[in-house]
Amino acid sequence: MSADFWFQWGRRRIAYSVTRDERRRLKITVSPLGSVHVVAPHDAAEDEVHERVRRKGGWIAAQIDGFEQYRPRTPPRQYISGETHLLRGVQYRLKVRQNDASRIFLSGDRIILETPHVESNVHKATLLSHFYKLEAHAEFPTRIRAAAQLFASEGIKQPKLMIRPMTKRWGSYTPKGSLVLNQDLIRAPVQCIDYVIVHELAHAFEPHHGPRWRQLMDKTMPDWRERKSKLETSLI
Repeated sequence: MSADFWFQWGRRRIAYSVTRDERRRLKITVSPLGSVHVVAPHDAAEDEVHERVRRKGGWIAAQIDGFEQYRPRTPPRQYISGETHLLRGVQYRLKVRQNDASRIFLSGDRIILETPHVESNVHKATLLSHFYKLEAHAEFPTRIRAAAQLFASEGIKQPKLMIRPMTKRWGSYTPKGSLVLNQDLIRAPVQCIDYVIVHELAHAFEPHHGPRWRQLMDKTMPDWRERKSKLETSLI
């Protein structure tokens, strides 16, 4: 169960949600969309939780500002011919054609979308989402197998892959050993897809982004910081 709170940081009002979990330390995350979420231990006093969040106000504001500069400026999708859409970091132009049957496929530098419902943006958006889902299921398992080899010396097991739409993060690694990836990640360059996978696999050994996690990242993917920065700008 979550609850919503806010505090004043300078002239800024920062809202955040709080959930309780079986954990020993408080965790604060800022999503790329600017939302702030706090996970606190069950036994942490409420006043203590809010005070610790306020003490991190400067860091939270900096994270929000950092994401804001990379916030996508893409206008709302119209799903019309000539519109560009990303796949594995490459821009493809959409070609919409009237047809009795609905289908969508790649042809050279174009994504061909055929449908009897050319006037329905909802229908075209659904077709494109399905197209991305199929591409993700084709690409992600190969990338995971390659990334898992980087952790061979750590004794990692091949994780179970789950692909789903996610609004606040690119991926997660569950306590049961499953790797969850955002379907929309297939739009990013392959090197960025690999970064997200390695990022999450490192959480199999260290749940936080502390020294142990950074050590694993430096060992398995020395240029992970550059890849992270590229991901933050590639989907604008």
